[in-house]
Amino acid sequence: MRSTHRILIFATAAGMAMMTGCTPPNGPSSAASPSASAAWEASIAIKNFGFEVPASVRPGAMIAVTNTDSAPHTVTAKGKGGFDVDVPAGATVIFKAPDEPGEYAITCTFHPQMAGTLAVK
Repeated sequence: MRSTHRILIFATAAGMAMMTGCTPPNGPSSAASPSASAAWEASIAIKNFGFEVPASVRPGAMIAVTNTDSAPHTVTAKGKGGFDVDVPAGATVIFKAPDEPGEYAITCTFHPQMAGTLAVK
């Protein structure tokens, strides 16, 4: 009975800590919030069904992708690169740039007319 009581107290305390300790005073935040900008080194904007890509990024850089459109998109490497990032409408996601320097042709798998190049230097 004592061990069951201890487990119940621990579980209750852990649950309360999780409920009260996980949300900052101003509400929930995500890794993509402006205050977390240190989490990435470069950004790609998706606007009006097009990519706005930086001139270059360093190998392995963390890249934030912000989709301001009302439709979901992807940032997908054509051929080499091996990245395929889903970006829901109105969302920001972060992904890691390839470690290998080069120019990576990108597209959106939902909207193949969207194209760009990610230069990794």
